[in-house]
Amino acid sequence: MTVMPQAEGTPSRAQERSGLFARVALPTWLFSLLVLCAVSWRRILEMRFQDPDDLLRMVEVRDWLHGQGWFDVTQYRMNVPKGAPMHWSRLVDLPIAFFIEILRPLVGMDMAEMLAAAIVPLLTLLVLLSILARLVDGLLGRRAAFFACLMVPITLSVILQFQVYRVDHHAWQMVCAAAMMLGVFLPAARRGGALAGISGAIWLTISLEGLPMVVGTLTALGLGCLLQRKGDRDGTRLESAALALALTTTILWFTTRLPQGLEVWCDAVSAYHLATFGAAALGIWLTRRFAQGPLGRFAGLAISGFVCALLLAIPAPQCVTGAFNDLPPLVHRYWYEKIAEGLPIWRQDWNRIVTMVALLPISVWGLVLLGRSRREARGDWAMYGGLLGLAVAISWLVARADGVAMILAIVPASHVVDRLLARARTLAIAPLRILATTAAILLPFGPLLLLNGLVPSDAPREATRKRTAEREDDCLAPTRLRALGKVLESRKTGPDIMAPLDLGPALLFSTDATVLASSHHRNKVAMNDVIRFWMAPPAQAHAILEARGSDFVLFCPGISETRTFAQAAPEGMMARLSRGEVPDWLIPLHDGRLGALKVYRVR
Repeated sequence: MTVMPQAEGTPSRAQERSGLFARVALPTWLFSLLVLCAVSWRRILEMRFQDPDDLLRMVEVRDWLHGQGWFDVTQYRMNVPKGAPMHWSRLVDLPIAFFIEILRPLVGMDMAEMLAAAIVPLLTLLVLLSILARLVDGLLGRRAAFFACLMVPITLSVILQFQVYRVDHHAWQMVCAAAMMLGVFLPAARRGGALAGISGAIWLTISLEGLPMVVGTLTALGLGCLLQRKGDRDGTRLESAALALALTTTILWFTTRLPQGLEVWCDAVSAYHLATFGAAALGIWLTRRFAQGPLGRFAGLAISGFVCALLLAIPAPQCVTGAFNDLPPLVHRYWYEKIAEGLPIWRQDWNRIVTMVALLPISVWGLVLLGRSRREARGDWAMYGGLLGLAVAISWLVARADGVAMILAIVPASHVVDRLLARARTLAIAPLRILATTAAILLPFGPLLLLNGLVPSDAPREATRKRTAEREDDCLAPTRLRALGKVLESRKTGPDIMAPLDLGPALLFSTDATVLASSHHRNKVAMNDVIRFWMAPPAQAHAILEARGSDFVLFCPGISETRTFAQAAPEGMMARLSRGEVPDWLIPLHDGRLGALKVYRVR
C-alpha cells in the first residue's frame, strides 16, 4: 500500500482533532463552568449534594476504600444486620475513588471526598463535549460542532446532571450514548462498530436502563445493512458492534459482577443478558458469512432477533415488564409512583414537560433541512432520525432518560443555528445583519421561552413548594447533619434511626448512624416497613420500631415524603408528628443546632 505524502500546509488528522478539542470542546467547557457556577454557587459553597443517590454513591466509594470488597456493593449500614443489596456498578466508583486517593494525603479524607465529588462531574462534562464535538464535526462541520457544544450548558435536561457534587451515573449514561452515536456514524465501519459496541456495553454495565437504546441501535445498523445505507452495505459495522458488545459486556460482567453467578436480576446485567448478546453476535456473524441476497440477510437477522428475544424473555419472564414489578403494593404506590423521574411525560409537571420537548421542533427542522440539502447522505439522516425518535419515546415513558434524548436532539438543532448564522452574515444592511445574527443565536431559547409563557400559572402552589423546599434544604444542610451526628454521639444508646427514605443516604454520609432503608428498590422489604411505620397509628408504629430495633426517630417537615404520608394516613405517625402530636414512647431531643430536624429517642 502506497502512502501519499501530505501536502505542505495541510493539517494532519491528529492536528485537526487537537484543534477540535482546543477550539470547540475546551472553550465551551469553560463556558459551561461559568453557567454551573452561576446557577449553583450557593450549593457549591455549602458543600451540599443535590440528590440522595449522590450521597449514597459517596458512601459506597468510602466503604470500598475502607476495605469493603470490589464485588460487594451491599450497604451494611442499612437494614442491619443483613444489609441492603444494591444494583450499582463499581465502574462509576472508579474515577471518584481515584481522585480521593490522590487528594487524601494532601487535604484529608473529608475534603478529598468533597473535591473528588466536585471534579468528577466537571471532567465528565469535558469528556461529553469532546465526544459530541467529534460527532458533529464529522457529520456537519466545525462550526456546527461549536454550536452543538454551546447548547449543552443551556439544555437543562443535560447540564443538571453535570453539576458539582452530582456523582450519580446519569451523566455517564449520556457520555456512553454520545460515544455510541459517534460509533454509528464514524466513517471507518469496523472501528465505528467497535466503538458503538464497547460504549453500549459500558452503558449497560453502568445502568441496564440503556438496554432499549442499545438494542435499537443494533436494529438500526441491521436495517442500514439491509437497505444498503452508505458505509453499512456489507454489514461490517453491525458485525463489529455486536461482537464488541458481547465481548465487552462479558469482560465487564466477570470483572464487576462475577459472584452473582447465574442469579437473575432485572436491574443489572445478568448471565442471560450475556447469552443474548452472544447469540446476537453469532447470528449476525453467520448471516454475514453465509446469507445470500437481501432476502437471505433479512431472514438471518430476523431469526437472530427472534432468538435473542426468547433468550431475554424465557429465563426472566418477570423482567419483561420492568425491574420494579415485584415491589410490595405499599412501596409501589407511595414510593415508586411518587418518583417523578421514573414516570412518563404525562405525569410530569408543566415545567418538566417544557424542558423535555422545547428543543425537539428545532431538531426536526434540522433533520428536514439535512434531508433536503444533503441527499447523498439521506440514509444517515433517516437513521439518525429513527434513533432520535427512539430516544425521545423512551424519555416520554421514563422521564429520567430525557438527557440522552436531548444529547441526540442537539446535533440536528446545531445545523439549524449554523445555517441561519451563515445566512445572517450575508445580509448587507448592518442593523438587519445584527438582528438576524442575534435571533439565530437565541433560537434554542425560543421554544423554551414560548412554551414557558403558555404554561398555566400556579403561584400559590409554587410558593408552597418553595417554602417546603427551603425547609427540606434546612434538614439536609451539612451543618445540620453534622450537628445531628454530635447529638447522637452524646447518647449512650445505639445510633439506629427510623428515618424517611430520602434522608437515609444523608445520615449514612454525615453521621455514624444506621438506617432501615433508603429509596433503593432491592431493599424493598425494609422500605415497606419504613412506609408502614410513617403511615401507621402510634401503637402499630411502636410495634414496628420494636421489631426493627430502632433507637431514634427522625422527622423533617419539609420533604415530599412528609406530605405524601400525612395526606394518605391522617392518623399515621407522619401526620401526627406534623401536627406536633408526639406519642409518650418518643422523647424529643432538643438542640438548637438541629434547625427544622426533629429527633426523638425511643423510650
